[in-house]
Amino acid sequence: MNKKINETNKIAELRLRAEELAQRDALPQDESLSAAQTLHELRIYQIELEMQNEELRRAQAELDAEQARYFDLYNLAPVGYVTISEQGLILETNLTAATLLGMSRSALVKQRFSRFIFKEDADIFY
Repeated sequence: MNKKINETNKIAELRLRAEELAQRDALPQDESLSAAQTLHELRIYQIELEMQNEELRRAQAELDAEQARYFDLYNLAPVGYVTISEQGLILETNLTAATLLGMSRSALVKQRFSRFIFKEDADIFY
């Protein structure tokens, strides 16, 4: 719910900023009012879209940076990491874990993780 309110506030803020920018490019007084209003609305809409595009590009750049960071932390870690589903299936693994388990990363996916637990340690795991 808060996310929706924040998004609504962001849209309203973009609209206000777009209107302020459009005021700088005011139309000549001799045009008809309806045409002037339509052109004004179109200009505001264009500015809104440009600002939204800038925001999307910024968010995409942040996402790319986070993805690269995640890749480094997970895949290049010196310890073995395995992501397991609620059913105990391996969803994802890093290269270190695959090497420790003696299988390729792709071969580990969808395997039961319990398969790699020593029988003596199964009770501890469960």
